[in-house]
Amino acid sequence: MKKIICYLLIIMILTGFAFGQTEMAKSPGSKIIDSLTIGKIELAIPEVGKEVERVTIDNGIVLYLYQSNKLPIFNLSATIRCGGIFDPFEKNGLSGIVGTVLRTGGSKTITGDSLNIIMEFMGGSLETWISDERGSASLSVMSKDIDLGLQLFADLIRNPAFPQDKLDLAKADIKNGIKRRDDSPNSVVGRYFANTIYGDHPYGRILEWESVKGITPQDLIDYHQRYFVPNNIMIAISGDFDKAGIIEKIKKYFGDWQKSDQPLPPYPEVKTEYHPGVYQVWKDINQAYMKIGHLGIKRDNPDRYAIQLVNYILGGGSFTSRLTSRVRSDEGLAYHVSSSFYTGGRDLGAFGAECQTKSATAYKATKLITDEIKRIRDESVTEDELEDARDATINRLVFEFDSPHKIVTALTNLEYDGYPMDYYNGHFDRFRKITRDDIKRVAQKYLQPDKLTYIIVGKPETFEKPLDEFGKVTNIQIAPPVIE
Repeated sequence: MKKIICYLLIIMILTGFAFGQTEMAKSPGSKIIDSLTIGKIELAIPEVGKEVERVTIDNGIVLYLYQSNKLPIFNLSATIRCGGIFDPFEKNGLSGIVGTVLRTGGSKTITGDSLNIIMEFMGGSLETWISDERGSASLSVMSKDIDLGLQLFADLIRNPAFPQDKLDLAKADIKNGIKRRDDSPNSVVGRYFANTIYGDHPYGRILEWESVKGITPQDLIDYHQRYFVPNNIMIAISGDFDKAGIIEKIKKYFGDWQKSDQPLPPYPEVKTEYHPGVYQVWKDINQAYMKIGHLGIKRDNPDRYAIQLVNYILGGGSFTSRLTSRVRSDEGLAYHVSSSFYTGGRDLGAFGAECQTKSATAYKATKLITDEIKRIRDESVTEDELEDARDATINRLVFEFDSPHKIVTALTNLEYDGYPMDYYNGHFDRFRKITRDDIKRVAQKYLQPDKLTYIIVGKPETFEKPLDEFGKVTNIQIAPPVIE
């Protein structure tokens, strides 16, 4: 009995009802917390022409400079107009190899291995890479090492060596990757999905050894001479430096570099074609890996903001999304299920929903995902769903501008991608103005269930039901990669 009374007293004290009191006295800290309010989150991006300076030197290099002396660090990022989008079909993969060997091979005056030693001693980094639509090079050093860092950076970007041994090593890495590419079902799904959606366009090409094995140092040299020219380069600089002094240093190391009059090749266009149907890729596994989607939109589409919220609600919002709630939480069919709607490329991106489930539940998972794609088109989302999507998206965007170098890089990318320099003014309001009607309109316009491509990797004979109700079934046998 005494124990019961003690428990009751504890409960009464904790809940604020002990000794006839209706509410316990709050501590000063609690009162302060209760008085706090969360204001409206806004971006305060430094403006070009004020905190950020834009300068074009005589040979065409564009500089964006954002001085921040809080830490003795100097960061530089160069963006080069090039990329795998321009690779000829017979040399697919050339851009990626150039981006790798540019760094590993070093310059004509210092090897890549020696660069590694110097950077390690300085506590800095110097990296290069080339993606589908841009080349990149970055330098990060202590501000006391700016001169040496810029000297090494300029030497590497302007005078790469492209030695045969480093090229052979890069090609060997690609060869090994091609050998192992079918080991991962996720890799198989992604490869076949992109190839089915885009075909022979660079977005959808499958990297094969045949297009890589013949690449020579001269190919790398020709590529560098074609694209790595000063009037094709933009440089974002942030950190602890003197503006006037750093411009003079850039001129010192890059000023005598001759510009080029050769225009860029035309960008290959994505054909607006759909490939609906079920593509079953046979693989001896006891799971079914799937990706379901179709072509999306270009990055300049004004509906991209509403599309981001549609995707968040559908499957991009982690545990709060409809797909996760339905497929994982309610039905227990998958550990991971999600969706994405890529809007960052020059041309048409892609929408896709993906999931991994047991073979015995492949049909059910496929149907649930398809039903949710249809439902978000046919039924209005709730105000709570929309508010959650808006808040989460805005909260995430804040972290894209949480350092001086992220800020100056974002501003540089606006010009690179052809956006106006005031693009970020009222950026969050683009999401705040979206209504439930906007969500429904955009979902109905850009999600097209009758045009869905279904890529399913697994053993169809073990699925609980055939998948032919989702479209014409095409069975695919994975061909071993040719690596000779």
